[in-house]
Amino acid sequence: MRITQVGSRNLPTLYLALFGGLQLVFLWAFRSRFGVGIPILGTILLLGLLVLMLRVKGRWTWKLLVLALLVGVITFGPSIAAMVQRQHSGLSFECDCMAMDEVAIDRLIHGQAIYAVDWSHTQAAGYARVWGGLDIQYYDHFPLMGLSAVPVRVMADTVHVPFDYRMVLIVFSLIAMAAIAWLPVPLPARFAVMVAMLLNPALSLGAWTGHDDICYLAMFFVALTLLARKHLLMACLAFGIAGALKPFALLALPLVLTIIWLRRAQPPSTRLRAIAIATAAFALPMLLTVGPFLLGDAAAFYRDAVVYPTSLLPIGGYGFGALLVALHIVPSEGMFPFSPFELAALIPAYWFALGALGRRRTLGQFVASYCLALFAFLFFARYFADNYLAALIALVLCVPLLSAALYDPAKEVPARPVPEGRHGGATDSGAWRVAS
Repeated sequence: MRITQVGSRNLPTLYLALFGGLQLVFLWAFRSRFGVGIPILGTILLLGLLVLMLRVKGRWTWKLLVLALLVGVITFGPSIAAMVQRQHSGLSFECDCMAMDEVAIDRLIHGQAIYAVDWSHTQAAGYARVWGGLDIQYYDHFPLMGLSAVPVRVMADTVHVPFDYRMVLIVFSLIAMAAIAWLPVPLPARFAVMVAMLLNPALSLGAWTGHDDICYLAMFFVALTLLARKHLLMACLAFGIAGALKPFALLALPLVLTIIWLRRAQPPSTRLRAIAIATAAFALPMLLTVGPFLLGDAAAFYRDAVVYPTSLLPIGGYGFGALLVALHIVPSEGMFPFSPFELAALIPAYWFALGALGRRRTLGQFVASYCLALFAFLFFARYFADNYLAALIALVLCVPLLSAALYDPAKEVPARPVPEGRHGGATDSGAWRVAS
């Protein structure tokens, strides 16, 4: 049966006006830091694109190209301006995680340890004011976050350009753009997804200061695109890379295994073998990147990447932990068993998510199911950070846009493409029709 998507054909214009406008507001507010050239050019491009959206039907390929230019100006532009400014003023408004990432990358290039090391004589020492210096005593990122930046650092050194971690964030943002452009959904939906992910000030502000969430989100979208295009094994590998960058992506594994199990036309033995292969592909990036550090010094990795974020990080943020601190049930530096609460929340979250995934086999439902599991995990985590919330909201915004990507494990056939208009874009009348 065919149904009409809850979102309307006006959703791309609404997203563009809302998020593009908000991002420009921030740029004008921070014009003393980024200059007036970026917000002026961004305002002209945004207004021009809005006029194009409202006055011209179709032409979605051109609209996407203008959007890519707009992203380059008001999302990448401030990061580039901050990189240039840094050469004169040094680190100023950048986050502490960026300062530590850059040092960790340098240590990796020189074959030095990155866990259980002394950061007091590096540029990270300037952030000792954060939580009384606790934050710079531990490197809580998985190693792939630093390893993935090594090629960019080597290239920057080759061309004699001062390395800045935001270069890596721009590279991953370009990967995200390419993955979104390859999504098998109508062009209006791809347009709106690109706005939600790359023109969203909740994510852009973090990228300007060096937060690395776009790295795992980019690989997550690569995996989504491969999944929707029926490249299941490659999708599992991409999900595994996303999980090796940031472990939040590991929550997608039960959803992928459910998709495989729903292939009821295949015998159970075939499905179980496919599940084993998919799990191995999912785990491979983690084994290849974390494995050497476990062999080298497992205690150091466990101390920094596991014990610190789960037991030593101050309790707070926007979830259950913040409520406990606000009610004076536990101090922010205290100990509290969050893991049982996370497990208790994840079990019903997966119950509902996997059931919905079996009924509605669309990419939108897959992302919705993942968001439900991610929220259950993050809300009861020790610290529900604002950048985690920003990433979660951005993914939720994509849910109504991705239901045109249909996978049916029972039939094993790709979704039929939505009819395109005369100019290569999806027709407005068919842009939001999905199977259910």
